[in-house]
Amino acid sequence: MRISVCISIFAPPKFLDEMEKLIESFPQHMLEAVALTEKIHLHKRDTSINNVLICGLGGSGIGGNLVADLTAPQIRVPIVVNKGYELPAFADAHTLLILCSYSGNTEETITCAIEAIARGLKPVCISSGGKLKEIAAEKGFDFISVPGGFPPRTTLGFGSTILFYVLDHFGLIDFSVEEEITSLSEFLTAEQAGIRADSLVLAKKIKDKTVIAYVEDRIQSVALRLKQQINENSKSNCWLNVIPELNHNELVGWKFKNDTLAALFLRTDFENKRNVLRFDFIKATVADNVSTVHEVRAKGATLAEQYFYLVHFGDWLSYYMALEHGVDPVEVHVIDKLKAHLSAVA
Repeated sequence: MRISVCISIFAPPKFLDEMEKLIESFPQHMLEAVALTEKIHLHKRDTSINNVLICGLGGSGIGGNLVADLTAPQIRVPIVVNKGYELPAFADAHTLLILCSYSGNTEETITCAIEAIARGLKPVCISSGGKLKEIAAEKGFDFISVPGGFPPRTTLGFGSTILFYVLDHFGLIDFSVEEEITSLSEFLTAEQAGIRADSLVLAKKIKDKTVIAYVEDRIQSVALRLKQQINENSKSNCWLNVIPELNHNELVGWKFKNDTLAALFLRTDFENKRNVLRFDFIKATVADNVSTVHEVRAKGATLAEQYFYLVHFGDWLSYYMALEHGVDPVEVHVIDKLKAHLSAVA
C-alpha cells in the first residue's frame, strides 16, 4: 500500500521515489539476503572464538550494532562494534573479525583490513566489491558479496541478515536465518502501511524541530539508526541517549524551555520494570520544557519484531521529514566532498 503525498513544492519526485522504493523494499531485502546465505561458504576455524569484532561505519556498520543488541540475551562472548581506523589490542586468533564495507572502499575499514593482515588475522569480509573484495581474493579471506548500487544506509536488510547468519554459522547463536528472518519480513510487510501512516503524521508534527531520541539501553541501536537516518535523509540534526544512563547526567540538562526540540520516546513491551518508571518520570520532566513530546509504541509479539518495527518506523519518519523539508533524501554531497578532501590529502 502506498500513501499518496503531495510533493509538488518539494524536491524532484525522482529522488523521493527512489528513496521511497528503497525503504519500502526493506522487508524484501531481508528475504533476498536469506537466499544469499544459501550460497555462502565459510572456512572452518582452527581456533575457538572468544569474542566478535565487527568493523564498519555508517550504513555499513549499523548492522553490527543491531545484531549486538538483539543477540545480547543469548550470545556468550562479547561483540564489539569498531567504528575507527585501528583494531583494538584484544583482536587475535580467537577473535571472529568481520569487516563490513558496503562499497568495499571505506577508508577506515580498509585500514583495519590491512592491520588484520599484518597481525595474521583472517577476517570475514562483507561488501559489494571494491578494495575489500580485492584484498579478500588476494589473501584468501572469506568474502560475502551483497548486491551493489544502493545507498549504504538502505542495505540494512542485507547486512543484518548476513551477520545473523555468520554468528549462527560459527555456533555463537542459535538462529534459524530462513525461519526467523522470513517471519520478520512478513511481519514488517503486514505492518508497513500503518507504520507509514503514523510516521507521516509525526513528521508533519516535528518537521521544524531537532529530534531527541530516547530508548532503553538494550535497544540503543534503534536510536542510533534513527539519528543516522534523520541526518542523511532529512538533512537534520538529531541526538540520542539511553535509559538508565541519561538519568545520571542528561536529565539535569532539562532545566530551561526550548521549543526547538522534540523529544521522541521509542518504547517496547520488553523494558526492565525499573526503566518503565524512569520513562514515566523523564517524560513528565521533559514535557515541562518542550512543546513536543511523542511516544512511539512498537508492535510485535517478540523483541525482534518490536525492534525492527521501530527501525522501520524511523526510516519512514526520516523520509517524510525529507519531504517536509523539501530536500533530496538520497544525496550526501558533503560526505562525498569529505572523501575527496581526504583522498587529496593522502
